Amino acid sequence: MSDLTATIADFKTKIEKLVTLHSQLKADYDKLVIDNQQLQGTIAEQLVTIEGLKKSNQDLITNTNEQHNTLITDTKLKINELVQEIDNCIALINK
Repeated sequence: MSDLTATIADFKTKIEKLVTLHSQLKADYDKLVIDNQQLQGTIAEQLVTIEGLKKSNQDLITNTNEQHNTLITDTKLKINELVQEIDNCIALINK
């Protein structure tokens, strides 16, 4: 009988330990779920930021290309004006 009592007491101790471990694991799981949700939110925010930066970068590239093209066009026009002026000067010299 005392063997049975000792076995039951040992079994009760093991069950209590198992319940305690289960509670700890459940608390850890709940914390991990909350952490995961926060990280998912951070990821979503970062993706929005990345998309905004990509758009800004593309706009900057487009603007830079437009400015570069405008500069090239203006330079070509100025060169043409200078060539015409030189041609006029040569024509005056040849008269």
